[in-house]
Amino acid sequence: MENDNIDWSPVVEWFGYKPKFHDAEVVSIELYRSPAPSIIRIHTFTMTSEVDEKGYFVLDKHAIVAFKLTNIEAQNISAWNHQNALMGLDISVVPAGHRLEMEAAYGVDGYVVARHIDVEVQPVQKDDI
Repeated sequence: MENDNIDWSPVVEWFGYKPKFHDAEVVSIELYRSPAPSIIRIHTFTMTSEVDEKGYFVLDKHAIVAFKLTNIEAQNISAWNHQNALMGLDISVVPAGHRLEMEAAYGVDGYVVARHIDVEVQPVQKDDI
């Protein structure tokens, strides 16, 4: 995601850094014809060094990160299911614009190539997901 020409400032403002989206969960994918933007929403968070009473790392700063894609040139998305956890997410510059690649840990996998990508952050409570 380095040198991808995306304005990551809303994400960095919320999280303090640009996350890799490891263990994040794709909660929705809305594909529309141009000129309407298509939207991929991903629930992500920070993992703290604290451990709860069950031995799990405490998660903090929950948010839905929305990727708004305009002028989709290509896509290949597969394996949508009830969870859609990611190993990671990568955005690169390609001749047609940008390629957003979702690497599956469990569930959805694939990519979307779009002329432009905007990023928005909506803070949420963990229980609201």
